[in-house]
Amino acid sequence: MNFAKLLFCGVSSLEDLHAVLDLKAGGILIYPGLFEDVSQFVEAMNLLNGRKVFVSCDHEGGQLETVPFVPPSPGNLLLGRTETRFVRNYCEMAGKFLKGLGFNSVFAPVLDVKRPYSNAVVGYRSFGEEPKLVAKMARASIQGYRAAGLFSCAKHFPGHGRSRKDSHEELETIEVSIEELQEDLFPFKEAIDEKVDFVMLAHLVYSSLDTKPASISRKVVREILREQLSFEGIVLSDAVEMKALSKRFKPGEIVREFFNASGDMLIVSRVKNVKSYAEAIEENSKAGKISKKTLENALDRVTSKLVRVQSDVACLFEAIEKAVEIKVPSLKPLPTLLVLPDGVSYSRADVSNSYVATIKKQARRYLNARCISFSQLRSVDSNHLILDLIVDASEDEISLHRELSKRFPTVHIITRNPHLAEYFSDRPHVVTHSLSPLVMGFVFRKLAQLSQGGV
Repeated sequence: MNFAKLLFCGVSSLEDLHAVLDLKAGGILIYPGLFEDVSQFVEAMNLLNGRKVFVSCDHEGGQLETVPFVPPSPGNLLLGRTETRFVRNYCEMAGKFLKGLGFNSVFAPVLDVKRPYSNAVVGYRSFGEEPKLVAKMARASIQGYRAAGLFSCAKHFPGHGRSRKDSHEELETIEVSIEELQEDLFPFKEAIDEKVDFVMLAHLVYSSLDTKPASISRKVVREILREQLSFEGIVLSDAVEMKALSKRFKPGEIVREFFNASGDMLIVSRVKNVKSYAEAIEENSKAGKISKKTLENALDRVTSKLVRVQSDVACLFEAIEKAVEIKVPSLKPLPTLLVLPDGVSYSRADVSNSYVATIKKQARRYLNARCISFSQLRSVDSNHLILDLIVDASEDEISLHRELSKRFPTVHIITRNPHLAEYFSDRPHVVTHSLSPLVMGFVFRKLAQLSQGGV
């Protein structure tokens, strides 16, 4: 039994993604760090394309927008003052963008009923203060995401609106009557009737129900969510690293209580913790503290919904990999300089000049490279690897570029004029056919691998 299938793992980089995929996790939660470099994101989606795994994000629209390629929303609080068609249309539109990128699920909508005293973590994320209004907008959201082909997730069960504290930082006990609780539950009931795919649990104690946080409470999950509300979909925890839970419970306890309560997938937001949580599930199972049948039921619910990732942007990575020519046999691990031309002519039909700032960041990120202009090379000592960025070059300039390899280990990176490659065929060089950050990030990662002895 692959217990990592029961984990939804946060990833912020390609390294994170490789680690999680090696463990065969059931869910990938993409955090904003993966979007800091668009070339990294495109490579990640190429890596995920065709795999049977949930790929999700916290892109709710408004206060919490994590995917930069989706048009922004004015937020749930504003949309809640309009008509359901606006909510449905936004969720369908946003969902189509997410679907094209390669997501097959989204951790939205938020169904917390706002109170005058609600913590800022609820803020603009709630549709409003009336349970019936929130429920109506919940249905519209789910319909919109479904029309776009995405699984949706109602959160944070049984409701975060009465909380005055942020569960990222501390655990709070909510004192409510059963009648008041029914108000909070109403939007979730409507979402379940609308066939929402996931429900995410809150790290809050509802004292009228249990002394344990709702996210690990059998009373809340099994008796209320599963039995009373008849939810048959996938139950998710909120992130296990949130201090409301992690400061009071060890991984083994969280795992035991969550699955015995009838939960299905734990969200583990830090890759370094994924293996320990998978091992904690296995250890609890071997010790008989979680029955085999309980885990099999969770796995059945997860695998019954798993679909293959289909990313429209994966083809961009394939095209880059096919077209870029890297003629570099090996590289010494030396301090690296990205050398930029002193002056380049750009036409009005060329925005490539705006890419330079991003390219500098990419060079620093992947190669720890310092960036200088060509004319500054006179003051540099020979103990450096030079990445010589060439946009275009005259015959005299070609001679100057070729002279570099007499002083430094040099890789010539030829961008706009691929014909220049014939002047550097006897030297390490790269032909990119592009100055786009999509391409340059790919090139820098490849060169970084070469300097580490890889391919």
